[in-house]
Amino acid sequence: MFAIPLALALLTVAMPRFSAPSEVAIRVVDRYSGEPVAGAEISLDNAVLVVGADGSAAAPTREESTALTIRAPGYEAVTTTLSRGGPAEWQVALRPTTLQGTLSDAANAQGIAGATVAIVAPDGAELLTTTDAEGKYVFDAVPEGAVVRFASTDHGVVEEAVGQRTAIDVSLTSTVVTGRVTDAVGQPLAGARIVASNGSAETATDAQGAFRLTGGTDVGEVVVSAPGFAQQTVAVGANREVSAALQVEMIRAVYANLGVLSDPERWNRLLEIAETTEINAIVVDVKQDTIYYDTQVPFFRDIEGMVTPIYDPTELLAQMEERGIYSIARMVVFKDPVVAEGRPDLAVGDDVTGGLWLDMNGTPWVNAFNQELWVANADLGAELAQLGFDEVQYDYIRFPSDGDLRTADFGMEYTEANRRAAITGAVALGSEKVRAAGAQFAIDLFPIIALLGDDQGIGQTLQDLTPLADYVCLMIYPSHYIEGNIPGVDGHPNDFPAETVTYTLERSQEFVPGTMNKMRPWLQDFTYPLEGYSEYGPAEVRAQIDAAEAMGVSGWLLWNAAGVFEVEALAPE
Repeated sequence: MFAIPLALALLTVAMPRFSAPSEVAIRVVDRYSGEPVAGAEISLDNAVLVVGADGSAAAPTREESTALTIRAPGYEAVTTTLSRGGPAEWQVALRPTTLQGTLSDAANAQGIAGATVAIVAPDGAELLTTTDAEGKYVFDAVPEGAVVRFASTDHGVVEEAVGQRTAIDVSLTSTVVTGRVTDAVGQPLAGARIVASNGSAETATDAQGAFRLTGGTDVGEVVVSAPGFAQQTVAVGANREVSAALQVEMIRAVYANLGVLSDPERWNRLLEIAETTEINAIVVDVKQDTIYYDTQVPFFRDIEGMVTPIYDPTELLAQMEERGIYSIARMVVFKDPVVAEGRPDLAVGDDVTGGLWLDMNGTPWVNAFNQELWVANADLGAELAQLGFDEVQYDYIRFPSDGDLRTADFGMEYTEANRRAAITGAVALGSEKVRAAGAQFAIDLFPIIALLGDDQGIGQTLQDLTPLADYVCLMIYPSHYIEGNIPGVDGHPNDFPAETVTYTLERSQEFVPGTMNKMRPWLQDFTYPLEGYSEYGPAEVRAQIDAAEAMGVSGWLLWNAAGVFEVEALAPE
């Protein structure tokens, strides 16, 4: 036997390294289809290889490892390392990043032009484009795991996962609803509100009572409403057209305060009044200093002592609904002492004491400039609507007026423009949320703003606020006017109830013409407890009612803080 030299043995063992291929065949394919990606480029060693029609190219392996990048138009590039001594053939799959397609109308197969198409990445980032005249769209940088969203004003919104597709054609059904709204005798109603019952779209009628509702999704019925008229829910037929003839509805209400709501006998008395007289609505206190039911709004629940349940609103609403009584939830907004004490950072401060500013009755107020308060009260209003109240009414939607405001610190310049902007902002948000939750929205306002036109230092004007509400409730209490407020009367307005109501409503139309159907005033059903003021009985209450109705209002509300009313002033049912 011959001995093998050590050097020769080592050479024999090392031979496989030198027999490794000097190049590797790389084939580039489409990850989704498996088809070759002709023309893809392979960058390595400062050189660029272009694959052939079959997607293949030969890459040299001169080094132990070689970094290379493979890219092609419309694909996500891949960077990797090619190792010497690896497989002789290597396949690389590139992910397509293009998406194109056509958006068309299901009824006529015509392309939908001007629709918005969005690519939404998993992290929420969006790419946007619009369809061309033929309804076509193209994207060239679609991220992995994206969703494509199609949005057309006339066809609603549709989303699909892109998945492993480079072309998506979508056919959409028109969601447009058109129609006309009139009163019971066929006269067009301008400004009537049309809302998809699922809340997906909203519009209003034009001067001829016509409307075109767009942008909705799965609109099977619409809710039609207008100030002074009973609301209707109308099914949308196959032709996507709706007609509604609304019936006049006069809301005539009495007020239920905390004492009434906590005493079944007194509450039943109000129900009896509604069943036996022209009264067809009750204003229910839900928030004044505290909240009288078990609200779930976190802001208020977090303030100690703010939630003091004394009744179940579901039970009250069931009793009213059974009797056909219109339900109004009254909530005090900015005269909120418990909130002010629990959250002093949201209260009006006092420059002198460094504590809370107090009005003439020793009551602190929250600061209406704080938008956190706007949101909390709007959330409460929406909750009330969801509970089933027909209407939510904002009261004390203003800055304080009684007290030494010279020491009040509001945290910003206390100008009329700033005050009006704050109150308008709070009302706009409340209106939006309450209406979206399905109820009408009303606001209680000082009547002095109807007489003088400016904000009177409290942030309220009819010009700002009337367009935002379904109903405006001017608190026309003749005893609260001063002599000289009502032209043409000889004496204090308290002695001229009808004239006071008429003049105030007339003046309101000078500032917001054509809105009498939104006016639903509070009227005085109490005697002002000061010497020299005449008593108010059935005649004085009736005089106000008749004057208001003669002016063409949409109803009226009787205020008596004790919840006791002059039933003899009311017409039988």
